[in-house]
Amino acid sequence: MAQHDSQFGYDDHFTPARTRKKRKNRPPTEPPSPSVLLDKVSEELAPTDWLRDTMHTLRESLEEAFPPADDAPDVLCLGLGSPSSSRDARAQLAFLLAACDDLRIDRAKVSVFDPVLTEQDLELLAQRRLTPLPENRMAKHALQSPTIVFMPHCDLHLYENFLRENWSKEQLPNALLIANPLSEYAESIPSRKLAAEHPCVARLAPYLTSCPLRPCAPYPTAFNNTAVQFVRASALANREDEWWTLPALSPGRALSSGTRPESTPPARPLSPSANLAHSRSVEDIEGSGVHVDVNADAIAQANADGDAEASNVSVPLTSDGRDVEKHKPAAAS
Repeated sequence: MAQHDSQFGYDDHFTPARTRKKRKNRPPTEPPSPSVLLDKVSEELAPTDWLRDTMHTLRESLEEAFPPADDAPDVLCLGLGSPSSSRDARAQLAFLLAACDDLRIDRAKVSVFDPVLTEQDLELLAQRRLTPLPENRMAKHALQSPTIVFMPHCDLHLYENFLRENWSKEQLPNALLIANPLSEYAESIPSRKLAAEHPCVARLAPYLTSCPLRPCAPYPTAFNNTAVQFVRASALANREDEWWTLPALSPGRALSSGTRPESTPPARPLSPSANLAHSRSVEDIEGSGVHVDVNADAIAQANADGDAEASNVSVPLTSDGRDVEKHKPAAAS
């Protein structure tokens, strides 16, 4: 029997790879600029079915919410975060720009505010011809004309501030809100607590027409738990004076910059379709249609009487670690 060499070795034709020495004094690579990063996100979102379907939803909602007009609506963006440092904020800004282009809205009509905006962010907004607002009004912006109001994942007290500032049958129909579904607050917060602390949200939620956005596979936390919402003027026509009369704000509950805001808004857990593999076809996922609550009066009465039962809703994170920073209580819009 032939003797085999038990010593392990390489084949004659195989040359083992040698570890390459790291070069010293290699100049550090420059990180991509915020503008380059934003363009990359825009290019990634542009061909997706999600953007196509969301634009369709937005156009249909605008036709239902606002009467035909020669002028395009204004746009107010609050609580965007920092696009230069946040992946989700970049995705939200890319969506906003795509929506303006699709709807032929002059970007100069887009006003943006978030207290976390940096000099880099302001420079980026200027490059895209958006208008940064100089003052922190804590979302107290009165609308004088039809306006798309983009408030992604803001705190509950900011939604309340915005509604209170526009609390009239003439002004509320001017808002097409892209934000957390306000109806979910009525479902997840005890009715007496919501009515006492956030009466505008409690009263208006049952009358909203709402269309949830589908999960966005490339940026799931940027657009999860987000809906296009508006209230028809006809839904408010028969509201009695008592419904429009709001309780005075006590000093301890004054909605100002010194108020400790609510924690991250209750979020509906992502639907099973949100956890599917990204390769799943569009046909396999049901689209979300516009939902109008036909039991609005009954729900509103239940909220007023405190008979509505609160549900236990888990609150998943809505963003990555850096985005959590932008949703800290100190941030306001």
